[in-house]
Amino acid sequence: MEIAICDDINPILKEIEEQVKSLGIADNVYAFSNLDTFLFSIDGGKRYDAVLMDIEWGEKAAGIDVAAELYRLCPETKIIYVTGHIELSQHIFLNRSNLSGFLSKPIDIGLLQANLQKIADTLPYAEQPSLVLRQKGAPISIPFRDIFFIESQGQTVEIHTTEETITVYESLENIMRSLPMEFFQCHKSCIVNMSKIRRIQSGDIHLKNGERVPVSRAKINATKEAYVSFMGQTFE
Repeated sequence: MEIAICDDINPILKEIEEQVKSLGIADNVYAFSNLDTFLFSIDGGKRYDAVLMDIEWGEKAAGIDVAAELYRLCPETKIIYVTGHIELSQHIFLNRSNLSGFLSKPIDIGLLQANLQKIADTLPYAEQPSLVLRQKGAPISIPFRDIFFIESQGQTVEIHTTEETITVYESLENIMRSLPMEFFQCHKSCIVNMSKIRRIQSGDIHLKNGERVPVSRAKINATKEAYVSFMGQTFE
């Protein structure tokens, strides 16, 4: 896995670089203390599987701005935001980026490992854990990474994936028992894959494929908390 680290404070940059290397997940690690140099590497054709991006660069949310530009150039690259100011976590819901995680400084090595492993598990060559169901009597296997959301439609359930919508006779409750931690029931009739969320607003969750799913008023706070916890940091 190719990983870039962007932070303007050299001692912190070096510390994070050493932490990442110690995990043995990355094939190569690249450290940048200058955002222009980082973007220049992208313009030169370099591609990263994951970028640990410091939010603050002398002016508010500069790292978030670069992450938006990175999304335009390389929408497949996963972003993990890093900050020493937890209050800036509110910006992650509004930014257009391929967001995969959020870590606060000093970085907990366990949370760092969990975030990077989550990305590694989604790479094309990684084994793909799947949801196994039956459709018209025949077993079907749907990779978790392909599922955007699942919704109940009376006696059937529709599973919305990257390529298609799959309908099965099953209950939402039973399916929820088979799903890993990245899935959350945000509404009585809907389960969302939190890794597919772009932002959360009062009555809707906006997904990375442009679709929206409902979030009930009773579950809006729990949904936000579950999302940020999944990203690697809970609300204070």
